[in-house]
Amino acid sequence: MDRYSRQIILEKFGKERQELLSKKSALVIGLGGTGGLISQLLVRGGLGKVYINDYDSVTLSNLHRQLLYDELDLGRKKVDVAAEKLSRMNSETRVIPIDGKLTPSILEEYVQKVDIVMDGTDNFETRFVINDACVKHKKPWIYAGVLATYGNVMPIIPGKTACLRCLMRDLPVKYETTSTRGILNSIPSAIASMAVSLAFRILFGEDLDSAIYYYDGWEIRIEKIPLKRQEDCPACSLGRFDFLRPG
Repeated sequence: MDRYSRQIILEKFGKERQELLSKKSALVIGLGGTGGLISQLLVRGGLGKVYINDYDSVTLSNLHRQLLYDELDLGRKKVDVAAEKLSRMNSETRVIPIDGKLTPSILEEYVQKVDIVMDGTDNFETRFVINDACVKHKKPWIYAGVLATYGNVMPIIPGKTACLRCLMRDLPVKYETTSTRGILNSIPSAIASMAVSLAFRILFGEDLDSAIYYYDGWEIRIEKIPLKRQEDCPACSLGRFDFLRPG
């Protein structure tokens, strides 16, 4: 346990919880700035199994914020690079790469295999599919979004907290991305760190408040905004999973 000694001596952790992590698994969807660091922290933290998914290749514009990659990786598939590097970070964690876009049916298969799902994506279309799959199969997941100089983190525990469709009933007609607004390179790391801290608490069986956390990385400000489950939420209240339907 020397590898985790500084974590084990934490009052919030301890040897029992560290051993518990070795029996847990996660699915990280998206391996960019946020998802790349989420995967590193989970692997270094001692999870037993981490599934990773992405369909993009490494580009030069990634390198200012996506800490998992360097210039030697340009042009290579992110999932291949990530699998190699993550496996070298901790041989005790089994890293399982999943290449290509996840269809709703394939996503459901993997959601059922893991204890938690982590969002490293950059679009709401995928997040709404993740939300439906996780709510349907009662698996916790953490929404993590970044843009410009700020980010949001929202832990979603089906049956206990608000889900993404409680917050946003339908897909936004139009929304900005890092391609249109840009991104400060420190923001994905901050959001990833918050997401993993919340993930550990969920894996330890702690109850979390139903809330979304807003982080302003320029003014250095964090706000916790309480959320209520909506009685008419199509997903978590009515059990209608619109985004899992084909077509």
